[in-house]
Amino acid sequence: MERKEHMKESIECERLILKSLSLREMEQIQNGSQDFLEKSVLTKVIMSAVEHKIEQMHMVQADVYPWLNYWLMTEQRSGRGVGLIGSKHLPDLEGYVEIGYAVAGECRNKGYMTEALEGFLDWLYEYPFCNGAKLLIRSANAPSIRVAEKCGFQYEGMQDIYRIYRYLF
Repeated sequence: MERKEHMKESIECERLILKSLSLREMEQIQNGSQDFLEKSVLTKVIMSAVEHKIEQMHMVQADVYPWLNYWLMTEQRSGRGVGLIGSKHLPDLEGYVEIGYAVAGECRNKGYMTEALEGFLDWLYEYPFCNGAKLLIRSANAPSIRVAEKCGFQYEGMQDIYRIYRYLF
């Protein structure tokens, strides 16, 4: 795959479409007025992340948003928003981004998260300044650990209660 500088704001996967959310859409999630995403995705942790992402988005130009916001995971067939995925910041000095994600409880065990993570990694790969990704996963979160391993992330060790996984392009 050729690496390029032009930033896509949507990714088509086999069953999902990933779409970079605008600041307005992120604020709709924050204030509870959104109707494009299953409510079960919006846990306390996700809502805290949304608040943090909005703060970051207010400090940068709009063309940087896809690196800081969430991307909506939408089922192609139904148009239903089933999850969120996104990087937590721009690539660090080593060229790695930390990724976070969540899928609706009623949509688990369907392979959606694996499909979305693979699509998002493909998007990251297109940027020469991004060398890979990392995940911090709670040790008790076996489903997320399975997703990381299916997508080719390698276990690196522990940081507090989190298992660190790294993906190198």
